[in-house]
Amino acid sequence: MYASSQELTALISSRICHDLASPLGAIANGLELLELTGLADTPEAALLSDSVQSASARIAFFRIAYGPANPQTLIAPAVAQKTLAQTYSERKININWQATADCPRPMAKLLFLLIQAAETALPFGGDVALQQGGDGWTITCTAREVRLDPQLWAHLNARGPSESLQSSQVQFALAHLQADAMVKVIAHSNTEDTLTITVS
Repeated sequence: MYASSQELTALISSRICHDLASPLGAIANGLELLELTGLADTPEAALLSDSVQSASARIAFFRIAYGPANPQTLIAPAVAQKTLAQTYSERKININWQATADCPRPMAKLLFLLIQAAETALPFGGDVALQQGGDGWTITCTAREVRLDPQLWAHLNARGPSESLQSSQVQFALAHLQADAMVKVIAHSNTEDTLTITVS
């Protein structure tokens, strides 16, 4: 039996990502065949290729953010950087994963959820840097403008009413649950053009 519905939700997310990855891979293979025959040099094929790459990047992101988080599994810095950079390349958010050590999967899951939360406060994009220090992590965002909804961000510490969340905001509640399971504390502060999130 599974200890919580959260674990089952993670397995469901992983299953969905797995099932979607297969047809996306088939489309990518088809586009490669078209390139070999010289038939892929069209705006339509380029659009398909970009869409497949974007969807594949998001699936890789979702696997880490919403899938199971085995403490024995480690995420290499290069993998984390590539996954985040590809996911946010079209959203004018530049990600810089500055940690050099491998990151345990539970912490990577929490950080990915917090980055997705930070995205909601960066309407015009911005720069996001992740740094590790001791047992804690810091996510530093700089942008032209930071718009933060206090009621929404209260969910990171379970102070917001759960019924007020929309599906596009579920990362806030999940980040709190993940931090709670890891016995970690999330804190954040912001100015008009900066946002800092810490996990300790």
